[in-house]
Amino acid sequence: MTDKKAIILALAVVIINGLIGHFFAPSGIMLTPVVLIITSSLVAFGTKKISPIWKSILTFAFVALNDIIIKLYSGGRHDSEGLGWIQMTMFLGLLPSFVILLTTVFKDKQEKTNYKVIAVCLFPTLFAIYLYLFNDLGLGRYYWYDWNN
Repeated sequence: MTDKKAIILALAVVIINGLIGHFFAPSGIMLTPVVLIITSSLVAFGTKKISPIWKSILTFAFVALNDIIIKLYSGGRHDSEGLGWIQMTMFLGLLPSFVILLTTVFKDKQEKTNYKVIAVCLFPTLFAIYLYLFNDLGLGRYYWYDWNN
């Protein structure tokens, strides 16, 4: 599999999960750990010519994109309980994703050690910044067709 195909497939998995979350709620939320593991595996093992730093950035990007799509477009009430449930499933998938990323980064014998350290530290740093800025994204969002408001 080429790098481009792996990245496009990972993007497709995230978009399909967003569609499932919108039309068949709460299935998209429940599938989040599986989606994060699949996308991180595709980025980690499906790309051969990408440096570990870019693998870390791409893994974070797919985790964040899935979270944004689920928080904004998933069906339901968009209340604090739902936000907590979304974050719990995200963290359940985030731990194996990080382990997959660590495995790939440290298996790469051609990269320098300082690039490996940067790649390993970059993922949690980007994720912490993301959570700080977008922790309550989608809270209180309603749809025009939701007549129960």
